[in-house]
Parts: sequence; structure tokens; C-alpha cells
Amino acid sequence: MPLALGFRVLWALPVSVLALPLLPLALWRGHWRATGGALEITSPALSWFLRGVWFRWLAGGNGFAAATIGQVIIARDADCLTRCRAHELAHVRQCLRWGPLFPFAYIAAGLYAAWRARAFQAYYWDNAFEREARAAEEGSQCEARSLS
Repeated sequence: MPLALGFRVLWALPVSVLALPLLPLALWRGHWRATGGALEITSPALSWFLRGVWFRWLAGGNGFAAATIGQVIIARDADCLTRCRAHELAHVRQCLRWGPLFPFAYIAAGLYAAWRARAFQAYYWDNAFEREARAAEEGSQCEARSLS
């Protein structure tokens, strides 16, 4: 591992550690895989979590297909993970760039987007970090609203 990449991984580690409370949800029938500089995890309990009230309220529709916390990507199932991989890996790169400041920068960008649009759902949809991640998708179908 090159020194610069090692430093960025350590720089992002405090954010990745925030995923630890979710790991028990991945123990039952969970699938784990390390790829693209991230740990990818799916399980039925994580699917339930990603369909939760908070995610439905934030993005509308049926919640999230996948989410990234530092260098940990959680997804409803393997299909969602495949469709959303490019989007979620963009968030991993953002976290490697911003390190422990990433959650604060993401929240600030979301609040600014919501304030500017005068609509809370803009927090997610117009967030600069989300726009960058959607641009990385290159035609994949990772829109939370389209999921059933």
C-alpha cells in the first residue's frame, strides 16, 4: 500500500469506525466482501435498516438501496450493491479526501441545499456530495425512490 493511500485510509478511519454499531445487523445471513478499497456488506437486517423511517423521510420513496459510512458500504442485497457500487464508491473516495471532517461537510452541504431550496428533501437530492456520487454512477440505476 503506497504511503499516501495508507495515510488517507487512516485519515478516514474515524468515520469508518462509525459503522461498527451496524455490524451486528450483518451477522445473520450477512455477506461480506472487500473490494475497491471498501468493505461491502449485505444482510436481511441491513435491508430492514435501509428501509427505515429515517431513510424514507430523507430520500422519499422506500428508503435507500445502499449507504456508505467511511469505507464501509451496506446494501439491502447483492443486486442493490451491484447497481449502487459506483455511487457508494464515490462516497468512499469523498471520505478518503475529507477524512474525519466528511460527516460535518456532508451535513453542512445538505443543510445548505435544503435552505437554498426551502425543502428538506433537497438535503439529500441537492447535496453536493450526492450530486458528485450520482455523476459517478454512469447510467447505473441506484435511485432510492425507484426501489420497491
